[in-house]
Formats: sequence, structure tokens, C-alpha cells
Amino acid sequence: MCLYLKILEKRQAMHKTFEIPLDIPDVTIEQVETNRHGDVVITVKSTLEGTYCHRCGKKITKVYAEDRAITFRHLSILGRKTFIRLRPVRYQCLSCDGNPTTTQQLSWYNPRSAYTKPYEEHILFGIVNSTIHDVSIKEDIGCEAIMGIIDRHIQVKIDWNTFTRLDVIGIDEISLKKGHRDFVAIITGRIDNKTVILGVLSDRKKATVKLFLSDIPQKLRQTIHTVCSDMYDGFIYAAKEALGKQVKIVIDRFHVAKLYRKGLDTLRKQELRRLKKALPADRFHVAKLYRKGLDTLRKQELRRLKKALPAEAYKGLQGAMWALRKKLTFPIYAFGLCSCGFLAHPL
Repeated sequence: MCLYLKILEKRQAMHKTFEIPLDIPDVTIEQVETNRHGDVVITVKSTLEGTYCHRCGKKITKVYAEDRAITFRHLSILGRKTFIRLRPVRYQCLSCDGNPTTTQQLSWYNPRSAYTKPYEEHILFGIVNSTIHDVSIKEDIGCEAIMGIIDRHIQVKIDWNTFTRLDVIGIDEISLKKGHRDFVAIITGRIDNKTVILGVLSDRKKATVKLFLSDIPQKLRQTIHTVCSDMYDGFIYAAKEALGKQVKIVIDRFHVAKLYRKGLDTLRKQELRRLKKALPADRFHVAKLYRKGLDTLRKQELRRLKKALPAEAYKGLQGAMWALRKKLTFPIYAFGLCSCGFLAHPL
């Protein structure tokens, strides 16, 4: 059941309300407040009755007491940090000797984590194509805390029975240290237009990725029709060997664009070096407009560039670089995108 948080704002003596999904189940909201830092603090209470005895495994419903309040970092609301405060209920078992107590644990948090599960997934998605240091600055949490989130998700046993189909699999890498070739891999699935994390692997080696994909039950593997990845050979060949040739390999459009634009930038630099030797200083200063695309220049800049350059250089610039880049880029953003947002380019 989707739980909604009502945020109240007083403006010109009128109360305005709107709803935001809190996305955590089995709780009801008791209080919403802001602390002295301007953070949103939401006090919730469990709606579930009972838990299972940690000793005998039987369900117990006799309330013993409430534990001390624990606070979890949750997804931000309107740019403000958001925290969920909960007092877990402790239940007593009347069947075991000594009548031991067991604290109820809800599904949206891990007992040794200071963050909700949705927030931890938000952090993991944020690290993709970024670094731990960058995400630490953006989210205002420590690098060690992010490493703890990664460690909690590495090689966690997956209950494949919760999935009926997978359709699209994504394989990405997470850089643990800026400037170092130290990576882990994150496997995601695209289910009902929502991206979910299937697993975090201890490294990005082909053997590790292949082993994970091979462990997917055969019935589920048959529902996978596309694997989205960057251009790393380890990911591509692991997917082909584990899932078969009938699965389409789709390449991230960002990496495709980066590859061909690198070649065009090399051509532009070579042409600038040639013109620096061939043109007077005043005309070469205008030629620096090479750095921009012709379609981004103002009319006045375009006239100055055409006047400063030899006719063959201007035509070469337009034909060999900017027109080619535009021709290559247009299909990427107009055609062939799969549901996960990758360029549908089978390998």
C-alpha cells in the first residue's frame, strides 16, 4: 500500500497541501516536523502485529515494550534531508524458557544501517558513472558510509521467486576511488517501467558477472531479451555466454557518442594546428571559432569565420566535422532507444 506524506505550508494565512509518496510500507505517520537544521523528521509507527521469536521461530503477539527510537535517513523531500523516526515494538515469547523477547523488524530497513532501503538504492544508482567522493559531497554523507552501503549489497542472496520476468538487464560499473581502476559491478533490471537493483558484485571481472547471470533460474533467463551495458568487453561477453546469442546486447548511447566525438575532436585539433601555421595571427584568432559547432554560431560569427578561412578549410570543417557529428548524433536521440534509455545497437 502506498503511504502518502502531507506537507503543510502556510502562505498568506492560507493552508496549502500536496501529497508526496513516502514509499515505505507497514507504517502510519504520527508526526511531521522540521529540526533546527531545516531537515524533515517524520515519526512513524508500525501497523504490523507480532513478529517471529528469534529462538523457536514461532509467531508471537504479546507486546513486551517499545525500544528506544531509531532514526533513518530517507529520500529527500523538496531538496531537504528527510529522516524517518521509529520506535520498534518488542514482543515476548511465552513458549520458550525464560520468555525471551524479540524486536520487530520492518521490511524497509536493515537493522545495522542508518538508512532506509530506498535511500540506499538511491545512493547506489548515484554512484553509477560517478565516484563515491562525488556522491558523498552531493548527498552530504561520509565516504565510509557509502562504502558500508556497497558492502551490504555485495553478493547478497537474491530471492528470484519475487520476480516473474526480467525483460531488460543493465550492467554498470561503480568506481570506488577517483583516478584508480578499482571497480565493482551493479546489476539492475527494468520491471514495469521501474529500475530495480538485482545485485552488487565484488568486482567487474567477466567470470564474476557470468557467474551471477548464470545463477538466474532458467525460467527467468528465458524472459530476458535485452542486456544494456557500456562498451566493456567483460560485460558484453559475460552476457553472451551466460544468456545466449538470442539476447540483444545494447550499448549505452553516452559511450557511443563519447567514442566518435573523441575522433572528431582529434581532427579539429589537427586542423587548428595546421591553420596556425598557414594563417596570419589575426585570421587565426577568428579561426578559433572552430571550437564551436557551426550550428551554434551567430550569423556575425559565421560570416567572420567564413571570411577568415580559406574556402577549402571552411568546407572541410563543415563537411568533415560538424555535419558528420550531427549526422551521427541524430539517430542516437531520435531512434533505437530501449526502455532503459540505452542506444539499441546489437553487437
